[in-house]
Amino acid sequence: MTRSLAPAAALLFLSITTACGSTSKPPGEGAGPGDAASSDTGPGDGGDASPSESGDDGGSTCTLTANTTPTGTVTNGCALVTRDTSACNASRSAAGLSGFWLKFSCRVTVTATSSDVTLASDGRPDHESNYFPATDPCYAPYSPVDLDPNHIEVHALSLTVPLAPTSASQAMSLGAVGMAVDGSAIFDNQAAPGDDIYEEASSFDRCGGHPSPAEQYHYHTEPYAISYDDDAFIGVLRDGYPLYGRHDADGSTPANLDASGGHTGTTPDSPSTAVYHYHVNLQTSHASTSAGQTEWFLTTGTYAGPPGTCTGC
Repeated sequence: MTRSLAPAAALLFLSITTACGSTSKPPGEGAGPGDAASSDTGPGDGGDASPSESGDDGGSTCTLTANTTPTGTVTNGCALVTRDTSACNASRSAAGLSGFWLKFSCRVTVTATSSDVTLASDGRPDHESNYFPATDPCYAPYSPVDLDPNHIEVHALSLTVPLAPTSASQAMSLGAVGMAVDGSAIFDNQAAPGDDIYEEASSFDRCGGHPSPAEQYHYHTEPYAISYDDDAFIGVLRDGYPLYGRHDADGSTPANLDASGGHTGTTPDSPSTAVYHYHVNLQTSHASTSAGQTEWFLTTGTYAGPPGTCTGC
């Protein structure tokens, strides 16, 4: 998504303790944020406050992280987290949902009919970011190479996707093309006309996202608080097909993804039945402004099936 870049900001090497871990190589320096060269391990801090509708509660704790627990996997300074969904999964199971549907954060409202599933969220991530307003408890003082002038605000997002997706590929449009497990929007692998998405990656925060001019936080590439070089469930695209990390459940890297970035096989959520699903996939720029740069994008820019309806996209 396009944004009006502020002049390149000086890198701030600050020691901070956040849900996204301690400082390490920022996006855009050396390996890009989609590269696999910046992973380290170390504990992170989790929020323990009760959930609220707003992270800006005047306190010092980011309540959006209340149901997350950082793991020892820290990439680009962002801790991969686990999400406690025990408080909301009884109602989801009662509606007949199972598998990956039960992995969405309790900050996402998940409802179902016999044919569709609706996902609704306030659009904010469950990790800290430098793109929250500086007065917000979820703000983290970090400056990407190309600081985005936009900020994270509540941006209501609602997707209604088919429970049983069908095949009918079509090009994606700009805006939200899916929802991640933390309720943030998933965008495709393109920037607005005139921008280079590979160059734009230098504006991503530690965890791999940034806000649009409409203040909608979103991911284009591998979101480090959700997945890093693994088989983790990342989210659902608007056609109803699930999106997983770089690997299949057996640890292998899929070799023959189709034009939509997916294939049919077993998943961590469907271990005995082969199903169609997407994967994070490595792409290389051929643009003159960023030729040769690589990123692990969440999409190829093409749906495998017809997308459902969306509000806030």
